[in-house]
Amino acid sequence: MAGEHLLTAEELAYLTEVTSNAAGRKQKQAHASPSFRVEGNWEASELLTRLAANCQLSLDAAFGRFCLSFPLTVVEDEFHSLHLELSPPTIYEDGPKSRVWRLQLSKPLPLLEADGGRSSLRVRELSPNGLVVDTLRRKPAPEHFHLHLPLPDGEALPVSAHRVRVREDGLTAYEVEFAEAADTERLRRFIFTQHLRLHPELRPDVPAHLV
Repeated sequence: MAGEHLLTAEELAYLTEVTSNAAGRKQKQAHASPSFRVEGNWEASELLTRLAANCQLSLDAAFGRFCLSFPLTVVEDEFHSLHLELSPPTIYEDGPKSRVWRLQLSKPLPLLEADGGRSSLRVRELSPNGLVVDTLRRKPAPEHFHLHLPLPDGEALPVSAHRVRVREDGLTAYEVEFAEAADTERLRRFIFTQHLRLHPELRPDVPAHLV
């Protein structure tokens, strides 16, 4: 994901500000994603609409060893004006092979049963599409599971997962699926917030004229 910077530091600061702040607003209103009005003639609007219908649009920013890919959704309002809605990003990390960045938890996060009780599995690393877990029992982690992932900003997320591999350190990696797109977006927002906490250099002060 390496390459030239597609955004300036000020522009990235603005995006991180509006995207992370959307979490609190979403609890109060249904349509709180930050959005940007598209200015252009009807040909440009039609092209953008066709692209959105057939492609996954994103706004990518490469800084240091990280690339932040913000999903974009094209929305038409009641006045037939187009807006680009911005969602929390997927974060990629450069290296020998570019991969989705994993949040390493300082304290293991227990996965929950349907009744809210703790399961034997604990999350050690977290990404939008995967978990790395350990188990409290002296037996291999299951091939599949359907449990709930507790996050600090609301109800636990139902998650289905299948085992990918057992690592050399004894931890087990899973690929995960969520029932609702909003659940995936909420997890990306949580990971994004933690990434900003761990890497404050990616969140400089927002200039006054951008607020």
